[in-house]
Amino acid sequence: MIKKQQLYVSIFAILILNACSANRDRIFGADIIEYTIPLTAKNEAKKIKRDSYNSEVYLDASEKLVQYSYAILMDKADRLMYADYYTAREYYGEALELFVTSKDYMLTALSLRHPNFDSRMMKKEEVSFTSRDIPYLYWLSGSMAGCISASKGDPQYLIDLSNIRWLLENALMIEPGWNKGSLYSAMMSFYLNDPSGDKDSEKKALEYFELADRAANGNNIGIYVTLAESFAVAKQDKEYFLELINKALSMDVNADKEMKQANLLSKLRGKWLLTRIDDLFYM
Repeated sequence: MIKKQQLYVSIFAILILNACSANRDRIFGADIIEYTIPLTAKNEAKKIKRDSYNSEVYLDASEKLVQYSYAILMDKADRLMYADYYTAREYYGEALELFVTSKDYMLTALSLRHPNFDSRMMKKEEVSFTSRDIPYLYWLSGSMAGCISASKGDPQYLIDLSNIRWLLENALMIEPGWNKGSLYSAMMSFYLNDPSGDKDSEKKALEYFELADRAANGNNIGIYVTLAESFAVAKQDKEYFLELINKALSMDVNADKEMKQANLLSKLRGKWLLTRIDDLFYM
């Protein structure tokens, strides 16, 4: 069983990186994005105020907030954690604020599309979702997962684990291969970090890894990095870790142009993980 503390390392990081591929023209790729996204977040809040009954405005804002939080703030925090703890905590705190805002946006958006959505989700009631709801389910689950990661597993956010699973399972029932396997990748991350004690979690995670790999035609670098970080490290399997990371680093980021930005980010994380190998493995 994966150690519970692994939940705080990389839960759903890959979920967000995968989604970058579908929105590559408006996010990462230039250093300036680090400074423009926070300003954009303020602009999105203004847009929502002007058009508060339009669910798509909330969705657009959520995507930007979550992607920025994962790819910039959380990555910086992870890298600084052992060198500058207090600065890292500031980045985690900033990310948490944005994740919470995004979660609120998505709950509002889904309530506009499905009245009393929040209550129905908590009760796990059947909701008549369609393919148009998938991005909303996806980004809400990503927002919730971000809250868990950035808060280092604060119980007030951990209670959303069952909601994350419910959201993703509903999306999978509609279109399993959506966005080149992003839902499979998300479920892989969920089961890699599942603290429930389910003895089949590892098996399910590896099955979703295979599904995600096939859905992306073998071009998703991020799932290899995630498996190395969340599975091989937890198992203290250094040989398998190196196999996965080396595989990731050898993959061509240009093989799928839509996934290029996500794959570049994943390669950078893979290279960073290699520099920490002595910290990650005790023997």
